[in-house]
Amino acid sequence: MKEIGQRRPSSTRPVLVSTLAMMMMVVGSVPLRSAGAQLSAGLWQADSMLALGRVAAAESLYYAASSARPRDAVARAALGRYLAARGALRIGAVLLEEARLFGGDTSGIARSLAPIYCSLGDYRALATLPASPLSAPELKRVRWLVSHPPVLEFPDSTATVPYKPLVDGSGVGTASLGLGERRVDALIDPRVSGVVLRGRAARRRSGLRVFGDDSTGAMAILPELHVGDVTLSNVPVRLDADSSRDTRRARQTVIVGLDVLRRLAPTFDPLTKTITLRRSGQIAPTTVGTRAPMLLDEQGLRFVIEGRWETAASPKTAKLLGAQRWTLDAKHGALVLQ
Repeated sequence: MKEIGQRRPSSTRPVLVSTLAMMMMVVGSVPLRSAGAQLSAGLWQADSMLALGRVAAAESLYYAASSARPRDAVARAALGRYLAARGALRIGAVLLEEARLFGGDTSGIARSLAPIYCSLGDYRALATLPASPLSAPELKRVRWLVSHPPVLEFPDSTATVPYKPLVDGSGVGTASLGLGERRVDALIDPRVSGVVLRGRAARRRSGLRVFGDDSTGAMAILPELHVGDVTLSNVPVRLDADSSRDTRRARQTVIVGLDVLRRLAPTFDPLTKTITLRRSGQIAPTTVGTRAPMLLDEQGLRFVIEGRWETAASPKTAKLLGAQRWTLDAKHGALVLQ
């Protein structure tokens, strides 16, 4: 796993080496059952460190557990889930696939892999995922996307989009987006995944391809979504006819999750009221700012602020992001405060 080793931050290398050496000595000197118990204890400690916001220590423990028993499905899956949540989607997917081959829980691994494949745009892998958690309409849409994949049209290296910052916790801000030929004010909400069209009129939007309904709404494809000069085609969307579940967002008919923009390394500047998107999806390593570790998983988007995890919509985070320039560096699992 040379590729994985290259991802290791240099600041955590000494911690990783000492932790791995300790685990190898313990595992090598005790019976198999005790080694398994030791591994479970190591993963429990890693989960505990992560919950406390001690990301470097948790990362070292996840790597140490997987290195100590490289064919252990539980350790492999734990490392894969962690790395995917930090932004290393492809590496995380490979580790989870290996965990399945090593006898891991197929259903549990499928639930972790589905959103990863979706973020990667790997619809072929998603369409053939064993023990898929997708509903019938979702699977039908995914199979259509295999032969009609989304396309990103980015005329320049960067694009700037005006937005209105929010500090009330209802979202990051609002921006004018184009749904086909129509302009709408959309809420950028870190609690939402993908694009959601709300209200009873959502189904009547021209050009929508609907694949059926499940418990979360109707699964559909939007032909084009325009974000400034950037155009995304064949965009998966969810149609939500019930707009009464959150009164703060009831007036917003279009909601966009940060996961839609994260691959473009967006910079939000509340002072100039602009969003900068990057075609490369990367920011320069020399970018000045304070880096806050980030996680994006089934619990949503979270950051370590002042030593503890905060959701992107918490009052503290909302005020911070509504008053200070910041960049979502998802590829390196960090929020850069500038």
